[in-house]
Amino acid sequence: MKRTDGVAEEIRMALEKIPGIRYAFVYNSFASNRKDPEGEVDITVLGGPDLVEMDQVISEAEERLARPFSINSYTVREFQERVKAKDEAVLRVLQGPKIMLLGSEEEMKTTLGAEA
Repeated sequence: MKRTDGVAEEIRMALEKIPGIRYAFVYNSFASNRKDPEGEVDITVLGGPDLVEMDQVISEAEERLARPFSINSYTVREFQERVKAKDEAVLRVLQGPKIMLLGSEEEMKTTLGAEA
């Protein structure tokens, strides 16, 4: 197993402990194989998790992996609205490479609507 695959798996195991997350994925350089071994890992979470609990679990994972995470958390509705409004940043994330951590990409795109 590649070191970076272990990173994604570690994040997945941390996030699945948190109720309320419907979809989660890694995007940007980590997902496109331009991985800096100590670089920040960009994560998007969709759902309604307890943000304090998520921050605690993610902080613990950051310590274990010795690398920083950048997390964007949205409700599914908020993300749907951004997709409908053609928010460039959100569409770029959706259209770019990603590593799904929780949920399937196909189901997520169906949930988010045709623009996704």
